[in-house]
Amino acid sequence: MEGDLDLGPASRRGRDVPFGPAPDPAVSTLPQILDLTQATALRDSLATLLGERAVTLDAGSVDRMSTPCAQVLLAAGRAAGSAGASFKILNASGVFRTAIADLGLLPEFSKWID
Repeated sequence: MEGDLDLGPASRRGRDVPFGPAPDPAVSTLPQILDLTQATALRDSLATLLGERAVTLDAGSVDRMSTPCAQVLLAAGRAAGSAGASFKILNASGVFRTAIADLGLLPEFSKWID
């Protein structure tokens, strides 16, 4: 489905928490767990989304986020900026915001977090 952020076969096998579509099909919902095992699939999914349209992510359900996933999101935001595309993060959970702040990335992510 267009609003789903497909994180690859690992999430479809049930190793990761499944997630559904966002209410708005133009918004992709991030999964509850963004750990090391998700980083490559997250990168691939974001690369695909960046090639298709502006990226809007719903981070409201994120309960765990690793440094590699924060780095992937940072790279995607920067790539979107370089391409003149829109990149937004909606409903950032407290865990999401804390992870970004702990890494010292809040000033950069503040451009994208609504």
